[in-house]
Amino acid sequence: MKTVLRNLLCALSVLPFLTLPLNTYAQLNVDDTYTAEELVSTLLGEGVTVSDITIDCPGGAYGYFDCVDCNVGIPNGILLTSGSVGNAVGPNNSPSQSSSLGMPGDPDLDMIPGVLGTNDACVLEFDFTATSDTIRFNYSFGSEEYLEYVGSFNDVFAFYISGPGIAGTDNMALIPGTATTVSINNVNDAVNSEYYNINGTGFNAPFNSDDYYIQYDGFTTVLEAKHAVFPCETYHLKMAIADDLDDALDSGVFIEAGSLTSPGVTVEYNTDIEGYPYIIEGCNEGMITFSLSFAPVDTFTVTLNVDGTALMGSDYTTFNNVLEFLPGDTLIEIPIVAEEDGIDEGVETIIITLDLGCVAGVGDSLVVLVYDALPLLVSADTLICPGTEATLTASGADSYSWSPAETVTDPTEATTTVFPDENTTYTVTGTLASCVNTAETTVEIQEPTADAGADTTIYLGEFASLDADGGVEYSWSPSTGLSETDIENPTASPDFTTTYTVTVTTAIGCEFTDQVTVTVSSDAMVGVPTAFSPNSDGVNDGFTIIVRGQVATWLLQVYNRWGQLVFETDNYAAAWNGTFEGSEQPLGSYVYVLNYKDMNGESFVQQGNFTLVR
Repeated sequence: MKTVLRNLLCALSVLPFLTLPLNTYAQLNVDDTYTAEELVSTLLGEGVTVSDITIDCPGGAYGYFDCVDCNVGIPNGILLTSGSVGNAVGPNNSPSQSSSLGMPGDPDLDMIPGVLGTNDACVLEFDFTATSDTIRFNYSFGSEEYLEYVGSFNDVFAFYISGPGIAGTDNMALIPGTATTVSINNVNDAVNSEYYNINGTGFNAPFNSDDYYIQYDGFTTVLEAKHAVFPCETYHLKMAIADDLDDALDSGVFIEAGSLTSPGVTVEYNTDIEGYPYIIEGCNEGMITFSLSFAPVDTFTVTLNVDGTALMGSDYTTFNNVLEFLPGDTLIEIPIVAEEDGIDEGVETIIITLDLGCVAGVGDSLVVLVYDALPLLVSADTLICPGTEATLTASGADSYSWSPAETVTDPTEATTTVFPDENTTYTVTGTLASCVNTAETTVEIQEPTADAGADTTIYLGEFASLDADGGVEYSWSPSTGLSETDIENPTASPDFTTTYTVTVTTAIGCEFTDQVTVTVSSDAMVGVPTAFSPNSDGVNDGFTIIVRGQVATWLLQVYNRWGQLVFETDNYAAAWNGTFEGSEQPLGSYVYVLNYKDMNGESFVQQGNFTLVR
């Protein structure tokens, strides 16, 4: 009857929550989309490597949690449950929050004394290698079984470890200082109560109204699971949780992210200059400290793999690459000294990796940079416009001196402005502790680049093609007679002699000017052909006088060999087509007489012969 009533209460209490999504607003936030590999990776801390990760859990029964401001006592990590991770989210407003999944239990959990038969098991397993003699992690176990079903429904979980030196398996989920496993019956308000947190009944405040409190009616304090191991040997860890006897009322175990650790040998690196990371030849020496996280009973040996471009014995002092921690010793220091050799070798590296004898590279590794001199950086060479300033910056030291100081605004600052009136190379001297170095940068002043082209002469009515150079933008003035004013090569057709100024803008914003003069001639130049062929072939079909410039008056007369006037025009563009009164004129020589006056008022008379051919 008790079981029937319990299941009925669970069913009634679950109904209001069946359609709720995973809570993303409460103080406990959960995410059930993580893969097994992602979950285990969040657990990893110092000195542990993992492999062969598997998970056997119903969907939604496992995930990642983030305790923004909740009472679990663990900031974040993974959550394994016998139901749904969403059911752990507070507040505790239900006495029997549950997800009955109808899934099987776990045979190892079934073997725990007092367990009557498990259901809805969630199991995460993986192999691991530790760098020290102890593996450890933090956890807290909570359940909706509290406190009503203490002594009857004993939902259970375990952390099973197996491997070298362990007969079978050991459960790491133990009450501190005992061999007793952590479970509902073993940790509650009456038994081992110092490890138990009361979290309400689902009905009472503030637990049922404040989302600071998680949903489970009770949970343990943060406990540490730890077990002795052999360094660098492979072990197997099985994390399992399940309902006992029935599949009602959820339980869950919170495991802290980053707490799966086995600190072995750690490396600390310092130099003479506090906080400065680089070795500098003849100036800044280093000290590497190797710390063992446990005091060995026997001599504990660690091999250093020393690599890099710097050579031991020639670039830095020789040291033993085998560390021997004598019984009780936990600290070994090795100095790194690079003598000044005057050779420009560039930046060299010393790479030190710990090899504990099982997997190469297990443990901390260290990369040390060795410089020939204080690495002083300075602004790149720069180009400025005449009459402007440049900002220069140096870094790598803690005090600076710029020279020549006459054109430097702040000669002792890391960042300063300079205002040279000619090309100038600036030298900055940087000092850090006893290390001194110099660096140079050149500030050049851009030379005038504008070129408007050569002066030119045109006849009135003609145009000149201008062609400037020396920039990326152009502006011409005056605009009189120009086709465009903002291009490199406009055409100019002024009515009178004009000097044009072009303003050239360079790629860095400098402006320079140049001038070009277009001389406009008022003269007229005529060119008379010696023959023409009016045969309608489109070539030389008319007797045309070529005129450059403009004329004020014009009279052209053509006479045949008998002195008869056969053509006359006052239009300098008109051409004689070789006819007279509609008749084609014979082949032969003809006389032209040209009278014209140019725009200066000067009169000209020109005459001569030409030939008509067909």
